[in-house]
Amino acid sequence: MSARYRAFRRFMIVLGRLLFGFTVIGAEKVPEKGPLIVASNHRRYADPVLVCMAVPRRIQWMGKKELFVFPFERFFYFIGTFPVDREKGGRSALKASLNFLATGWALGIFPEGTRRKDYDPNHTPKSGVGMLAARADAPILPVFVGRVPGPLQRLRGAKLRVCMGDPIKIHNTTRGGRGYREAAGEVLREIYALGARRSEEGRRREPFA
Repeated sequence: MSARYRAFRRFMIVLGRLLFGFTVIGAEKVPEKGPLIVASNHRRYADPVLVCMAVPRRIQWMGKKELFVFPFERFFYFIGTFPVDREKGGRSALKASLNFLATGWALGIFPEGTRRKDYDPNHTPKSGVGMLAARADAPILPVFVGRVPGPLQRLRGAKLRVCMGDPIKIHNTTRGGRGYREAAGEVLREIYALGARRSEEGRRREPFA
């Protein structure tokens, strides 16, 4: 991390704790170095920032090129987002992602491909997370970002929690669209299982955000 990015991350963590009770569970499970795919659920536009706050590594994110307009493009580059032209297909994004992983970066990805409020077992996740993990021989860190509590929920003790699970290893012999989708489905189920487990614990002790 650069000194400027580290300072930004610390500021956001402090602000998140003050406003939302921002709490990270499982940070010790994040590999300190080497290629890593950070896979998270996706509820809101701010999720990339929330995941960056939780994961103590510099993360690179894919972002559609339409986002990179004045005055926002500098911010997207700053938080580690690189533009992708979806109209020209995903080859350039795939190449860039594999290059980042080959040089030991952490790559952020949302297996669902778009924002969703809750887990839908009938929804087929995008195969990208499985393909990248297999081709780069990189572990996948499942991350669940909980709900942001409102003012009344905060007064009752609710917190914004980000939970991380044990890294998942996809065998590098996994090949083909079906194999990649099955791998992505496994990752997505684990992401939401983290949220379900934490929600159950929260009902025993305190409200879960």
